[in-house]
Amino acid sequence: MNKTIQFSLSLAVLLFIAAGTASNAQTVAPDAPVGDTIRYWTTGGSTGLNFSQVMLNNWAGGGESSISIASLQKLRAHYARGRSLWENRLNVAFGLIRQGDDDNDNFRKTDDIFQLQSQYNYRISPDSNFYVTAQADFRTQMAAGYEYLEENGEQRRELISDFLAPGFLLTSIGVTYKKPARFSVSVSPVTGKFTFVRNERLSNAGAFGVEPGESMRAEFGASLTSSYEKEVLTNITFTTNLGLFANYDSFSHIDVNWEGTLVMKVNRFINSTVSAQLIYDHDVLQKTQLRNVINVGFLYKWPNAG
Repeated sequence: MNKTIQFSLSLAVLLFIAAGTASNAQTVAPDAPVGDTIRYWTTGGSTGLNFSQVMLNNWAGGGESSISIASLQKLRAHYARGRSLWENRLNVAFGLIRQGDDDNDNFRKTDDIFQLQSQYNYRISPDSNFYVTAQADFRTQMAAGYEYLEENGEQRRELISDFLAPGFLLTSIGVTYKKPARFSVSVSPVTGKFTFVRNERLSNAGAFGVEPGESMRAEFGASLTSSYEKEVLTNITFTTNLGLFANYDSFSHIDVNWEGTLVMKVNRFINSTVSAQLIYDHDVLQKTQLRNVINVGFLYKWPNAG
């Protein structure tokens, strides 16, 4: 297995174990009566797995056999004490598909997400919904990505991404308005965006906006992030997240990252999920990127899941 994939999977497992360990942690308040404890950490998460297979043999209607598998892990660990609120989230998703019966029809990647978010908030006043906020958002993928091309009747693949190629780190300081458990919006006039391209071939090609031969590009600008969640009907929940970033040097180009997810709960273990994502980043690709995923499968949530 590729060393970068091994590293990223190991990191995900370590964070998974850390979050599980933190869920059992309790902190005793300095002024708490003897025998009383206060839980400052709240943790939770969800694990999803989807699998499908189509097998065709001498099928008059035509078609190809296929097999696909996809998994999703969402973990969170939040700390709240006094005016402080520290929120941490890890999202990991990976999917593969193989179509056809030929031994050369290898598995191809259909989904690959590694995202780690951390946001520290300090409430401006005891009863206020406004916070001073410092946050970091890191995103990349775990495995190499390819574009599949056909030339002279033969198929070839071309590398277009890899672990930390690209990788994105957004750090910011600003102000956040929060309406507990439903809505939040953060505005930051002090935001740093770092784009990493740690693959030599892609770096030499100047991919993802870095200078040819360079492995990192730094930008300074302003950002806005928001999230909203609502149970629109019984057992049907809609969540949406929006991220905007504008570089002060080229304020006419605004990076957009929007995600929307509709979760329809069938029972405790079976859910149907419809999600969409729209990305526009002028430095990465001068076109709008779209991603749509529809899943029906196993989904397990444990206490305090979000």
